[in-house]
Amino acid sequence: MDVALVISRRLKQLGLDQKDLAAAAQVTESYISQLLARKKDPPAPDRTDIYDKIGKFLKLRSGELAKLADVQRKEALRKSGRTAGAVVS
Repeated sequence: MDVALVISRRLKQLGLDQKDLAAAAQVTESYISQLLARKKDPPAPDRTDIYDKIGKFLKLRSGELAKLADVQRKEALRKSGRTAGAVVS
């Protein structure tokens, strides 16, 4: 499961839309749309400001989205053959 899928499913469960989430997270609707369409990578796991706002709005456990983003990021790096500390020039 990935961040976009968790957010999309939770929005549907709660009967909310992207506009509501964007307002709650204090980001643009475009950003949320791109995030959910996977055109934009999820924020870095240490961006707790964003994850806290989204998680609270979606009534998720504290830190759940950030933890999922960290796992997703590490998996993407593993698949690409890079490590989390690799420097790309």
